[in-house]
Amino acid sequence: MSCRCSIHATRRSFLFVAAIAAGVPVAFANLADGDPRLEKLFSMFIAPCCWRENLLVHSSPTADELRADIRKKIEAGLSDDQIKAMFLSRYSTRILAMPEGVKAKWLNWTPWLLSAAGMAALTGIVWRSVHREQPVLAQANLPELPEEEW
Repeated sequence: MSCRCSIHATRRSFLFVAAIAAGVPVAFANLADGDPRLEKLFSMFIAPCCWRENLLVHSSPTADELRADIRKKIEAGLSDDQIKAMFLSRYSTRILAMPEGVKAKWLNWTPWLLSAAGMAALTGIVWRSVHREQPVLAQANLPELPEEEW
């Protein structure tokens, strides 16, 4: 009897996970309505309410206002660069999901440099532990105990 229950529980879990996985892309696609230009612009800017997620995935009234503002600017005929310049003038470079210029270069190289430094440190630790000298055990000059005290 417990075997049948576990099969049903497994099926329900699988169906639940499949339903969630199928719903996630739909939720993201609804924000940009499948428009590649909107997806590009929404992913370019961070929501200024919390500065954590881009406009493509963030859900808040501020993010909704910014998405509506971007749609209005597109309908008005502004280019992506003009929209970007307007957001930069209003919020500074912090609004950008990916920084530009020197910061972008450092941001791209940082994970690689940290990985290389970590591997070098790990290699050094392993090499040092393998090649260290065996400790010399000190000979203690203790008096011998009689047999009956053992």
